[in-house]
Amino acid sequence: MSLEFKLRNHPRQLELQAIVDAPARPLPRTWGGSREGAGRPKKAAKDRTFVPHHPRPTHKKRHPTHVTLRARAGLPNFRNQRVHGMLRGILDQQLHGRRYREHFQVVHFSIQSNHLHLIVEATDTRAMRAGVSGLVIAFAKRLNKEILERLTGKVWRDRYHSRELTTPSEVRRALVYVLQNVRKHGFDLLGAYIDPLSTARTFLGWTLPTLPDPDPFPPRTPRTWLLGEGWSTRGGGPLSPSERPA
Repeated sequence: MSLEFKLRNHPRQLELQAIVDAPARPLPRTWGGSREGAGRPKKAAKDRTFVPHHPRPTHKKRHPTHVTLRARAGLPNFRNQRVHGMLRGILDQQLHGRRYREHFQVVHFSIQSNHLHLIVEATDTRAMRAGVSGLVIAFAKRLNKEILERLTGKVWRDRYHSRELTTPSEVRRALVYVLQNVRKHGFDLLGAYIDPLSTARTFLGWTLPTLPDPDPFPPRTPRTWLLGEGWSTRGGGPLSPSERPA
């Protein structure tokens, strides 16, 4: 077979000499990397999660827990009687109508402009998760329906934050922080006046008598020694209405 026939039936691709002689260079990246706008789109600030998604520690029955729930930006101020009444209704329903009522209870709360503080008790990790999750869901549903007058909508900024209270002094500090949190945010309550949008009026551990509540929130009897008497007998004594959170 002639060479001419081989070339005609098996053509060889020709290269431009300038391309062959050019030094090898990496191709420019069109995705990823450190350039502006690269990578996964970032969430808006209102949608970011601030509580890390780590597994929560095992909850122990003898420890009360300080729970904080923070709302998304742009929602109305929570410090009003409608939200207060709504929260009280949810807590009453939890105490009397939920299957975990014997294993979880909110003993104290305070309502701030964009967050809630709670001191809760639970018999185990499962009860803690069920109780707080039930409260989170019920509050969001009722806020959307009764106050925001919409069918759905995200209410909470991120996961709830929780802190186990393991000593009498920790429980006492948490009580001051929750019941007197309004002072921390710039509201100077005079004398023995205490926050009406909290359980402060039904709290029996004040050093001075306080104004009676015309519509008191039924107090919850603590189920743990730390929250029942340990905080006072071993943690520093009764609270003064003039104390401020650290």
